[in-house]
Amino acid sequence: MVYQSRKPEPYIKTTCKECITPLEFLPESGLKGQKVDVQCWACGKVVSYELDAAGTGIKGNSPKTKSRRKGTDEKPASTEYYDLLGVSSTATQDEIKKAYRKMAIKYHPDKNRDDPTAEDKFKKISEAYQVLSDPTLRKRYNEYGEEEPNGGFVDPEEFFRQSFGGDRFVDIIGEISIGRDMREAMETADEEQADAALTPEQKAEKNAVKEQAEKERAETRAKRVEVLSGKLVNKLSLYTELPDTSPTSVAAFTNIIQIEAEDLKHENYGVELLHAIGYTYTAKANQYLGKSVAFGLGGMFHSMKEKGYIFSETVGTLRTALDLQSSFSQLQEADEKGLTEEEKKKLEELAAEKGLQAIWRGSKLEVESVLRDVCDSVLNDPLADKDTKKRRAQALKIIGTVYQRVRPDVSPADIPMQPSSPSSSSSHKENEKPQASKASGSS
Repeated sequence: MVYQSRKPEPYIKTTCKECITPLEFLPESGLKGQKVDVQCWACGKVVSYELDAAGTGIKGNSPKTKSRRKGTDEKPASTEYYDLLGVSSTATQDEIKKAYRKMAIKYHPDKNRDDPTAEDKFKKISEAYQVLSDPTLRKRYNEYGEEEPNGGFVDPEEFFRQSFGGDRFVDIIGEISIGRDMREAMETADEEQADAALTPEQKAEKNAVKEQAEKERAETRAKRVEVLSGKLVNKLSLYTELPDTSPTSVAAFTNIIQIEAEDLKHENYGVELLHAIGYTYTAKANQYLGKSVAFGLGGMFHSMKEKGYIFSETVGTLRTALDLQSSFSQLQEADEKGLTEEEKKKLEELAAEKGLQAIWRGSKLEVESVLRDVCDSVLNDPLADKDTKKRRAQALKIIGTVYQRVRPDVSPADIPMQPSSPSSSSSHKENEKPQASKASGSS
């Protein structure tokens, strides 16, 4: 069987300015430096592009060569990331952040389940924000474009913050430190490989540095708990300072929390984070309120239940990490086994999926651990009287319950057809279960 080939044509690759879907088109010859109108195959919109001086690419996004001069902050080598967020190359950090939030909500896969390209668009937007929100990475991007010579733009600390909750959850969970720990681990990886050549004095000095780092890490966590405790007390004061706890007053407080939760759930892993926070709040509230039940046995029961949950989550996280390690081993053996590129790609995708799941489980474990300390601080506050602490526990339980009941938005396509019979419709409502979030790290 002989397959026919064709002469390659100089198609220009770019991204739709309206729906950010990758596209390519073949312009007429001789259109150097001119504007052309292109209809997007995905959204159908007609958008304008300015060709470069050679007529072989989009101005500002032309392929880069080794001899190409570096771009500048005023004239970046590429404007693709700026175009994805809909901002100018001179946009401020605040403008970039606002644009990212708007675009991330618009193109989040959970809100665009009918669009098969939504996830790729969302990833591209996140990638653009990851680069442009960091002054150092933005400068390198302005100089070299996406094909920056020193590799990718991955900053674990920023990645973790934006991947799990973004800035909107910072007042509740603080900055997730697992990203900072990973960054430090990457920075010291090369040093650890040379440990065998160190003298005893050098090893002692290095151990002293590690001990100091551990001490600073503990101080950072303590400060995080202190700050989050103060913010949680302020939130709970909406309930504790009510003149009464009548059904009307409780309903008003609950409504405030429900509005907040419905807003927060649209962030990355928003539903999953709310469930994790809600579980911790509820468990700690039950533990405190149970102290006054059956001579304190109620509190002891919830305390034992908490320990069992922590053990289960820790074991689950460890198993996820071991599963990821196994995937990496398979990738390393792929070349030796002579796998095809397609088979290797499947292994890489599987490893990436398991990696994100492991990252989520680790982040969730950290968040819940910190919040347990926060709740203990708030509910055992020596400056608060017994009645105030009891009402704090009641408010904490209300918040936890609301957070745990949050469900992802369901599009019309996800709703099954209803039978016309009134009795059948009633039966469906009784048995209907909320759909789980599609986030790949859900547990």
